[in-house]
Amino acid sequence: MAKNRKHVNWSKFYTNFINRNIGLVSVLEQEKIRDTTVAIFGVGGLGGPLAENLVRSGCEHIIICDHGKFEESNLNRQLCFREDIGKQKIDVTEEILKKINPDIEVCKSLEVNEDNISIMLKHVSIAVLTLDDPVTSIYIARKCLEAKIPLLESWGIPYLWAWWFTYESIDYETCYKFNTKKLSISEIRNSEDIIIDMKIKILDKLQKFPEVRKRYDREKGTVKGLLSGKLPLVSFAPVVRMTASYLAFEVIFSGIIKAKKMILAPKVLGYDYINMNPLILEL
Repeated sequence: MAKNRKHVNWSKFYTNFINRNIGLVSVLEQEKIRDTTVAIFGVGGLGGPLAENLVRSGCEHIIICDHGKFEESNLNRQLCFREDIGKQKIDVTEEILKKINPDIEVCKSLEVNEDNISIMLKHVSIAVLTLDDPVTSIYIARKCLEAKIPLLESWGIPYLWAWWFTYESIDYETCYKFNTKKLSISEIRNSEDIIIDMKIKILDKLQKFPEVRKRYDREKGTVKGLLSGKLPLVSFAPVVRMTASYLAFEVIFSGIIKAKKMILAPKVLGYDYINMNPLILEL
């Protein structure tokens, strides 16, 4: 039995590295995990820990994209340390991932644009959207739909959930009720009113989760500040890290080895872990 718990493509290091995975996944499934290319757009609170989870699970082909640099406010949840303040997120993320497995292939980019998106998605099997930029998110969603690449998304809120955008689901812009489908990306980006409207609609969507306003207003006035734009988005390490882990689970079990069905937008099947109740919504 022990001799069969490895694949011909695995090095001795890789075999030892992922040995405890086998059972929850088969050897052939583990090889699919190793060989599948996953693109992560945004390596902040969700994307960074997601990348770490995927690499620790045995993924060896990762694409990461983020233009940001680490700030002190990122230390409460993101994949960084104090010495990383001021450094590019993609550089720090790559360094950490390669400390876990030096054999991984990490392709990184500071931005997504017309010049690089086709090359970036050429060998991608699964994409994950972990951005807080709605315009870039629309562009990525459109390109993934064109290429028939499944796109996974969630938000770092205190509910365990994620949904997929595929050619079988509702499209990204329709899901969020954006009035942008007939507009080019440059037209959207150049309109402050459209961008504000999109951000409002995203917040409206998130407010449909049960008791969400109550949960974010334990310090009174927080929700009002969030909705007015005077306060930054609230992000708390246990919440964000659980969501990131669930995204990794979805990538692997729904996207790569297909051991569970994809939950297609706008449907939400998840878990309210504060009230300990199943979460069944259509947003």
